[in-house]
Amino acid sequence: MTPAIGCLLLVVFLVFAALMFLERLSALLALPLMAISFVMLAVLADLAPRNAEAPSRFQQWHDLRRATADAVRERLARHERLLNAARAALASGDTGAITSMIARERPAALAELNAQRARLLEYPDFLSKPPDYPGSRALAEARLRSVPVESLLDSLEGALRQSGESEDPARRIQAILDQSTALRAAPQLWLDRHSDSESWRATLRDALRYVGGHLALTVRAGSLSLSATMIATLFGGMFAMYVRNLKIAERLVYWTAEFAGERPAGVAVAVFLATALIFTSAGGLGTVMMLGTIILPILRSVGLSPVVGAGVFLIGIAMGGQLHPVSRRLWLDFYGVTPAELDSILWTLVALYFATGIVWIAWGTRRGLRSSFQSREAPVDAPALTVPPRLMIAPLVPVALVYAGGIDEIAAFTIAIAYMYLCVRGRDGATRQLARSLIDGAQAVVPPVLLMIGIGLLVTSLSTAPVQGYLRPLIESAAPRTASRYVAVFALGAPLALYRGPLNVWGMGLAVSATLLATAALPPPAVLGAILAAGMLQGVCDPTNTANVWIAGFQNVGVNRLLRYLLLPVWAAASVAVVIFAMRFLG
Repeated sequence: MTPAIGCLLLVVFLVFAALMFLERLSALLALPLMAISFVMLAVLADLAPRNAEAPSRFQQWHDLRRATADAVRERLARHERLLNAARAALASGDTGAITSMIARERPAALAELNAQRARLLEYPDFLSKPPDYPGSRALAEARLRSVPVESLLDSLEGALRQSGESEDPARRIQAILDQSTALRAAPQLWLDRHSDSESWRATLRDALRYVGGHLALTVRAGSLSLSATMIATLFGGMFAMYVRNLKIAERLVYWTAEFAGERPAGVAVAVFLATALIFTSAGGLGTVMMLGTIILPILRSVGLSPVVGAGVFLIGIAMGGQLHPVSRRLWLDFYGVTPAELDSILWTLVALYFATGIVWIAWGTRRGLRSSFQSREAPVDAPALTVPPRLMIAPLVPVALVYAGGIDEIAAFTIAIAYMYLCVRGRDGATRQLARSLIDGAQAVVPPVLLMIGIGLLVTSLSTAPVQGYLRPLIESAAPRTASRYVAVFALGAPLALYRGPLNVWGMGLAVSATLLATAALPPPAVLGAILAAGMLQGVCDPTNTANVWIAGFQNVGVNRLLRYLLLPVWAAASVAVVIFAMRFLG
């Protein structure tokens, strides 16, 4: 049965992948729906009876609840004995009997509690994803603790210790007994509801709880699993909007072009590096359009063809975006790699982007590819608002703090925003501009935050025991475990990141990664390296990127023409990256 359910899960994945590829369903909806479908299919399969020596996951979960009920019943019985013994001693006026009872019962109660815990540890910890979702063991522990055995003994001991005071100890002890009697009502009610654990009604009720528990785990824990990344995205959006409103990026491009001289190669390299610098901490189509209206005419003015100029701009965007602190936080949370492993991957890709960009510029600025007919007059009017020189380093501040200073992304963006405000605080309306930037920036990143919720749901669903139990055998048998197979699969398959394909960094690639991670088929750094290497093609060449569409339209070239020219050099760089990661992480 396990292979059949695993194949059905793969069919579900392929259906949603096809819907995303054909753009019939956006990733915002496809990822959470895929997560719910995975969980429902796997959990319902767990409920099916089977002829096997080992109990099913549902049977183990059912047995765990029954064992918890038995332990609570034992605790309630002990608590009842303690109450009766204390009442009898209180009625006879023999407080010494209460003291003896405490000394006798405390070690016995502790031994019983430890034995009950040991029995519960024999079962798997179902529905556990701390700190977002407690799990079955934590709930069982809470049920045991809800029976006030230890608190009753502690309270009685404290009352007897204070018996020398003026207050009547009998009255105090009676109040303690009444309070403890009231506290046992909740666990008693829970036990009454689970007393018929062997009936068909109880089995049906547990089946519904089993399904509902996994759905609740997926929704709650999944929504919160990338919370740190969501907050970092929020601060990153506010920072990017403030950079945009202060005209820092525009002035930086003008300043770079002014100092690059008239040589086409020099201007192209300078603009390429300036673009990468800006996109290390900024992003979005608005920033692409704002800078593109400046950068692309500058490149045309020195004789670069529309295709070459577009390639310089696109490679620079992708190179800078590789170091964006928000993306870094997402990779850390999603893939579970160490900061050192992640940084080694990112800087390797940055070096390959840089090499690709330089080769592209060298090829594009050859005399045979340039012509005075390509030249156009560049815009000469710099932003009217003067940007202080000290403000020009603002795009680099969060990146430097994260990678060189070891500061977390949220604090880095906060420091960068504060730095920019201090640089312009003397202007009229500086505070109002800051407030508007914070609000507009937060609103601009709502779609990515919603996407991250879907990513969290998918990761959580794939990490549940039912889904892993059915998928792991299939993935483990097909995963490229050797370095040669790893290179063959991910280097040759890198173009599958195009057109929202299965290696798309922000779409189906997340589902592929989550599946590989959940089944431990490959080390997490190897999975991340393969996906980001394929992402080089997606970031530079994908005709479905809004940036590619806008740039192609601005340059009056077809978006697929950009793909044809850029595909081979970027694919070669991605293949080199896969080879490097294979040697680094798979030996």
